[in-house]
Amino acid sequence: MSIRVGLLGLNYGAQVHLPAFKGNTKYDLVAVCARTPGRAEAVARENNIPRWYTDPRRLLASSLDLIAIASPPPTHAGYAAAALAAGKHVLVEVAYVGCAADARILAGLAREHQRVGAVAYALPYVPTVRHVADVLAQGGLGQPRLMHVDFYTSFMEQAAVEYAWFWDADYGGGVLANFLSHGIDLASRLFGPVSAVEATLSARAAPPSRYPGQAPADDTGQLALHFESGMLATFSYSAVVAASRNQIAVHGSSASVYIEAFGEEAGLLPMGEARTRPLFPPAAYLEETRGENGLLGGFPVLLERLAGALAGDSMPPDLPTLESAYATQRVIDAARLSAREHRRVAVEEVR
Repeated sequence: MSIRVGLLGLNYGAQVHLPAFKGNTKYDLVAVCARTPGRAEAVARENNIPRWYTDPRRLLASSLDLIAIASPPPTHAGYAAAALAAGKHVLVEVAYVGCAADARILAGLAREHQRVGAVAYALPYVPTVRHVADVLAQGGLGQPRLMHVDFYTSFMEQAAVEYAWFWDADYGGGVLANFLSHGIDLASRLFGPVSAVEATLSARAAPPSRYPGQAPADDTGQLALHFESGMLATFSYSAVVAASRNQIAVHGSSASVYIEAFGEEAGLLPMGEARTRPLFPPAAYLEETRGENGLLGGFPVLLERLAGALAGDSMPPDLPTLESAYATQRVIDAARLSAREHRRVAVEEVR
């Protein structure tokens, strides 16, 4: 029997979630919801979806198994809590929630109601990233020493009006909670729990418009994650520069590996060599994504893993559950606290 899905939010949701659910026979996308008048009906009719709503409460009360939440981030916690309390499973888009306290409550609700909750951290499912994880597990880099992430883009200078929330720190905005959270999640999966964080976060450019009391979101920053294992990960980013660079590097005692553009390609540089060798993921990984790399390739694989969990199979150990997302949110909150207080913050300080 197919998993009945309701999709809440039809900007990013219509671009990414809708085709991924429609492309997987284990799901039946039976309802969509958007507050913009006419939007939900237009999307539903265009994609042969039988039900549409403009009131999220009606969607949450309908006969569904899974609610996919792709609405603006400030609504995520409330919608996810209501869905879990109504006995629905949930999939929540990134940025996840506003603070670790909300993430902790949602993880508790999932346990209490015995529902599966997941967050759309799809980077580990990208074929090239999966291959890099294999190389690491097999000792192909020797002893891991450093992970470094560069993320530079002009996104916050050129973002469309529907992303206006991105400039408001209290409205789910900023680069840390959005783009960089994918890298934090990946680092934790590869190297285990983070013990402490040091961060500098800054708003270097003025938002296109501001209202009284708006807290400017971070568009530029640096952070260092210290892991319980002794591993170190550093991040350097800005979303208000002309330069375009998106690279994850992992350096070990015998080689370095580079992942470009959220997994679009990857390469290995053995110690002492001058040229990077391209890494090609196994055919089986590409078959799962129909040859697609990057986050758009990883998301359908995440849905496949989630479908197994919802069908009663054993929980996939790599599924980004609400529990693991709580751990990631604690790191994000620790980075914010570090930036405010100009000190190294232990993750255990954040609850």
